[in-house]
Amino acid sequence: MQLTPLRRDLLRPAVWGAAALVAALATGCSDSSPASAPSPSTSPSVSAEPSDGQSTPAAEASPEDDPEQDPQESPKPAPVISHAGKTKVVTVGDVEVRATRSELGFNVACTITNNRSSTLNLKVTVSIGDGKEWVRTTKFDFPNVAPGRTGRETTTVMGDFPDGESPDDPKIYVDSVMEY
Repeated sequence: MQLTPLRRDLLRPAVWGAAALVAALATGCSDSSPASAPSPSTSPSVSAEPSDGQSTPAAEASPEDDPEQDPQESPKPAPVISHAGKTKVVTVGDVEVRATRSELGFNVACTITNNRSSTLNLKVTVSIGDGKEWVRTTKFDFPNVAPGRTGRETTTVMGDFPDGESPDDPKIYVDSVMEY
């Protein structure tokens, strides 16, 4: 589906705004007012920014640190960013996204593992962009993933790149992981 320039302009601030909010919260650059937690069935937008070729895990907060946090809800996983040759790999919890630059855009592969004791239907929304103005969002659907099994899906993300060429180091965002 090709977005019109108007829809693309409306979508872009929402995606980048959500990514900026998560980045600010993850680095501790937020005010002291309490924020509402996302629902347990979704994961927040996660910015996949390189950090000198190494990944730095975020500090985990205990339930005693945040009186607003539900003690039964586990903390959200931090993204782990790595490179396998020319492929950028972002892992968030049980989701792994791989993006490899191609002549048409990016070959994007999404893998999710079901670590629960029942069969799940899962939907993962991933955005890939250049960090400035170009962004494309795609959804991966994983029906009937059995316990202990892994769902895999691959797609090609194409677009009208601002400079005529896809970025060498794309920004990858895992926007949501939902059960249905």
